[in-house]
Amino acid sequence: MAQVYLGIGSNLNRENALLFAKAKLEPLFAVYAQSSVWQSHAIREAEPDYLNMVVGGQTDLSLDDLVAALTEIEQQAGTEMMFFNGTNFGIKRRLDIDVLLYDDVVTTTPCKLPRHDIQDYPFVLCPLCELNPNIIHPLLKLPISEIWAEMSPRLPSKMRVEKYDFDWSRPCPDWS
Repeated sequence: MAQVYLGIGSNLNRENALLFAKAKLEPLFAVYAQSSVWQSHAIREAEPDYLNMVVGGQTDLSLDDLVAALTEIEQQAGTEMMFFNGTNFGIKRRLDIDVLLYDDVVTTTPCKLPRHDIQDYPFVLCPLCELNPNIIHPLLKLPISEIWAEMSPRLPSKMRVEKYDFDWSRPCPDWS
């Protein structure tokens, strides 16, 4: 069994996208855990805010099979037109799922591991730290909690994340 952490985000049909992700991801894990949901501002200022979370657990899927399963889940979640504050962003994916860590694997195929921006984005680092602050970053050799402790007090307001009150009791959409 591999210990895996996944970053999940959506700024399009956000709540339904996270419900869908949880429903599809949970069966892939023998042991499954998830962080709280966090809201963050989009990097492109004109876009709507994101909802983000991290899930983790143990899976018997190989890295290749996991990446294929995640790609399939993203495709099942589908796309829709993003129109926000008078701006048409075109057709966008509802859901983004990234492998953050797969055991201590360091590789570039089938995806870059560890995920290259774990230490750069509060919307990844904060929920990852919440889920397991004792993770040691495979390249930096530092605990995730130390990286977050260094980053969090220095964040400008537009990069801060806020815990989002999420209702998990709602039914999951049937996008498959």
